[in-house]
Amino acid sequence: MTATSIARQPRRSRDVSQSFYLWISLAMAAVIVGGFSTTVPGDFTDTPALPLLLHIHGMVFTLWVLLFVAQPAFIARGSLRLHRRLGWVGAGLAAAMVVMGVAATLFAIGHHAVPSFFPPGIFLVMNLIGIAVFGGLVASGILLRRRREWHKRLMLCATISILGPGLGRLLPMGSFGAAAPLVMFAAILSFGAAGMIADRVVRGRVHPAYLWGLGVIVLSDVAIGPLGFAPPTTALVRLIQSA
Repeated sequence: MTATSIARQPRRSRDVSQSFYLWISLAMAAVIVGGFSTTVPGDFTDTPALPLLLHIHGMVFTLWVLLFVAQPAFIARGSLRLHRRLGWVGAGLAAAMVVMGVAATLFAIGHHAVPSFFPPGIFLVMNLIGIAVFGGLVASGILLRRRREWHKRLMLCATISILGPGLGRLLPMGSFGAAAPLVMFAAILSFGAAGMIADRVVRGRVHPAYLWGLGVIVLSDVAIGPLGFAPPTTALVRLIQSA
């Protein structure tokens, strides 16, 4: 290997890494758009129409997906200043998503609109924990924004943690029976596995940001079952439904 090729290798690794984050963001956006496209026409034409709360919820999440794709695209084209400026817009969107995610979850339980393949307690805990994980990972990514390798991986993990609603509409969840939650978690974690594999290929090792980000997601998934069927959760679901 010549001195010139050695000098160029880090640049090539950066290019491959930037391309990976752009392509995986597009893949994740396709999952979300593809999943929600199965229900969106009816959401606007059915009677009675969806409440304004859920329309705002959908708009905020859609803006996050658009920004999630735009940010690595800006990096790939060298627009670092624009990436940083829009990052603060993303911080505001993330905060709005946490609020709207909680509100939409409570609305679904209160109006008996929980998908049939999820027990209400599991749905409540899964969504609330998922929203908390998303908010925590985004906050960590913002705090570590000057450490680029940490930042981009934590933001990827944050968006991985909210893929459930899109995947749930895209996959035939009803056919999985009691295994539906496990299928969902496996599908979600496959995107994190792709990131770890990309690290092994490009860097020769997995960055610790994945161990932290995906570790939090896995731990939250493990906690959902026991918490979802716990008596306090059951009592809370009944309280929400009777309110």
